[in-house]
Parts: sequence; C-alpha cells; structure tokens
Amino acid sequence: MALLLTFLVGCESFLDVNIDPNNPTEADVAVRLPAVILGTIHSAYYGDPSGWAVEWMQQTAYYPPVRPYEQIHDYELQDVSADDWWSFHYAGVLNETRNIMRETDPGPDGAYHGLAKFLHAWTFALTTDLWGPVPFTEALDSIATPSPVYDPQPMIYAAVDQWFDEAAVEMVNPSLERIPRANDLLFEGFMPGWVKLLRHVQARHALRLVNAPWANAQEQAQATLDALDEGLESNTDNVMLPYEGVSGARNPLFRFSLTGELFKASEYLVEGMRAKGDPRLGILVEPTLLGLKENMVVYHGRRNGGFPTAIDSAYSEVGRHFVEADAPLRVASYADAKFMEAEARLILSGPAAADAPYRAGIRADMESLDVATEAINAYLASRPSLAQVAAPLADIMWEKGLANYLSIEPWNDWRRTGYPAIQPVQGATLTGIPVRIRTPQSELATNRANVEATGIDTGLQGMLWSSDESWWGHH
Repeated sequence: MALLLTFLVGCESFLDVNIDPNNPTEADVAVRLPAVILGTIHSAYYGDPSGWAVEWMQQTAYYPPVRPYEQIHDYELQDVSADDWWSFHYAGVLNETRNIMRETDPGPDGAYHGLAKFLHAWTFALTTDLWGPVPFTEALDSIATPSPVYDPQPMIYAAVDQWFDEAAVEMVNPSLERIPRANDLLFEGFMPGWVKLLRHVQARHALRLVNAPWANAQEQAQATLDALDEGLESNTDNVMLPYEGVSGARNPLFRFSLTGELFKASEYLVEGMRAKGDPRLGILVEPTLLGLKENMVVYHGRRNGGFPTAIDSAYSEVGRHFVEADAPLRVASYADAKFMEAEARLILSGPAAADAPYRAGIRADMESLDVATEAINAYLASRPSLAQVAAPLADIMWEKGLANYLSIEPWNDWRRTGYPAIQPVQGATLTGIPVRIRTPQSELATNRANVEATGIDTGLQGMLWSSDESWWGHH
C-alpha cells in the first residue's frame, strides 16, 4: 500500500496530462445539449404525469376487460409512482442544466448558457406545477444539504420569471461566439426561435397566476400579452420535436398506439366534438374497427369510469396523427398562443375583445391539421360570439383543450379555471379529480421532516391539496 501511494503521488503530474481525448471523463456541453432538450420536452413535459392528466381530463379512457383495475384512472396514484419523475426532474434535467450553466460564460457562450437557463427555469416551473412547494433554494446539492427545505410556489415562480427574462437576453447576445447547430433538436441554432418558444412558455406561466391568491389577475393577463408579443406569430412558428420512429427514438405519445387495446377515446371528448359538428373529430380519434368492417365510419367513445357496454372493436382509439412512432411532438403552437390571448383579453376587456383571438385560435389549430377551408369556415360560422354566451371562458377552454390534445396543458387549465366542467369518475377513492401529484416515497424516506412541514397530506388526500401557496388554490 505504501509503494502504491508513493507511485500515485509521484505520477500525479503525469496522469494530469495523460488523458485520452477519445474518452473524455466529461462531455462538452455541445455533446450534452441534445439529451437536455429531449429530457425537458420528451420526459419532464410529456412524461407519465402528462399521461395521467390526459386520463383525468377524460381525453382518453381505459378499457376494463383488458385492464380490469386501473389505479391511475381511479385517482389512486401511489407514492412510488412519482419517484421516477421526481428523480428525473432533480437528478436529471435540473442537475444537468445547472452544470451546463456552471461550465459556460453567459457572454460568448450565451447561446448555451441561456438555453440551459431557460430549460432549468421551465423544469422548475413544471416541478412546482406538479407538486406545489418543492425544494428550490437548497436543492441540487445532496452533499451540502441532503435534506433541503421546501419553498413556497410564489418564491419559485418569481425566480423562474426572472430567469426567463435573463435567458432571453443571453440567447441573442451580440457577442456570441459559439452557437448550437445540428445538436439543437428544435431550431438548429436559430436562437430567435428559442426566444419565441421561451416567451410562449413564459406566457403560459403568467396566465397560470391569474387566479393565484398572491397575484393580480389584470397584471398577470397583461404580462401574458407582453410575453405573447415576442412569441409565436403564425403556424409557421409552431414548435415540433421530430422523431425517427425507430426503437429509442419514438414519440412519447406512441404509448397510446402501443396500448390501443387499453386506452380508448373518451365518450366525453367524442360526444362533445360530435355535438358541435367539429371537423377535427376524425383526426383526434379513429373510426371504430367494428364500423369499418361494416363499411361505416363510426366514432364511439368509452365512458370514463363506466362499465363497457360494447366489445373492444366498437370503441374508437386515439388518432394516429398524434401517436404514430414518427409523429412530431407538439411543443408549442400558434393556436395555443391565440387562446392564451383570448383569455387575457377576456380578463382585461371582456368577451367581445376575446372573440377575435378565440376564432383565430380555432382556425390556426384546424389549419395545422389540414382541415379543409370550407369546413373551417362552416364551423366558425356555427360558433356564437363570446359576447353572446353565458360562460365565454368555458368556450375558450374547450377549444384550447383540443389544441393541446394529449398534453398536460388541459389539466393545468382545468386546475385554475374549473373548465372543462368534467365530473370525477364513479367509484373513485378520492372525492374529486386530483390537482396535485402525490409526494414521492423517496422524499418520505429521506426528507420527511421537511415534507411534513408543508402541511400537505402525504397520502392520497394530498392529491386534492390546495392553498394560498398554490396557483390552483382557488378557481
């Protein structure tokens, strides 16, 4: 051992320079960037919690004969169910984006530093959106602070909004010396495109707070409009994440295609679209196989929580347009931006001011799905002005939910507005639809004191938690 120690000390300077350049111990930020982008969007944004929310918002329904007892559908999420996603947020995206920021200069490396700061801020916002109070000020240093305190959502949102603004400046800094190219999965180094996406995400989070007890609705609505002014300007700005469709490179919504015998289109969605004569019905859901066998195009949704009254082939599956393995994944859309504008103008100026962006959002979504112009015009002509309906926000949220089909956004909107006015599934353990993801078991095992200090029930009832420290606390 003494001889070995002497050898290691004596060779220290030699070992410092004898590094194999083909096997670096740390990869350059340019090499790590694609995984960070993919991790944020594919997993943090479109991961399992998003799939749970899609069921809770009754865009899909499970099929009991194939899967007779569905915990997620019945709101019985287990504490271990959230472990992977808690770990992915903190040990994965948040840790790696922080490391990239530490290794880059916001001046010449501003494209990388700003991009990492944006994804860092976005992921922290997603994290607090899922759980409410979470570790923030003491997070990401397990050695110095193995048991971090939980910070309130208002503190986190304030920091995130500041990071958004800082990142937007850094990404288009005139002194940039290094810009991503092919390693940028969304824009191939076109940094103004990233700024537009950032402002779109920032608008989403400003709008989250319109009913937050600690915020002012008018101020948040104006902040939404200000962010949208620098956001997406038309369908040509729609942000889509491409996939090759091969193993390891499949759209995350492909799970609905793989499990077509488990997940069906919901009755709530199908009948709601049918009642409005919506020409997107045949795009969002598939005709039933039983109908096609009889040379008929039939759309039949499965009732959420109800016992099936038809065989498997008599129910519609989720639309292939969205769930094929190589289908591009919708990250942000101009239609979504127009619906955000409609809600903000509803708050600031009333329903008449909201009607034009509301209609523009419908048109944008239908055009992005290649719906015929005649069908679009007919549908818009059938929709009453928002100034003439009893609940204009309900109409905006219905259309916005279709534009954000199969994403977590309809759940986010429902938590703060109460629309769409869906009913909990019958026979569920919880009395209401969850507004929060359950506390991870790993936190209960290693950080229980700080978890309990939040006052949130660590059991199933904690999924119904709301308070003045959450933006969904009142709607």
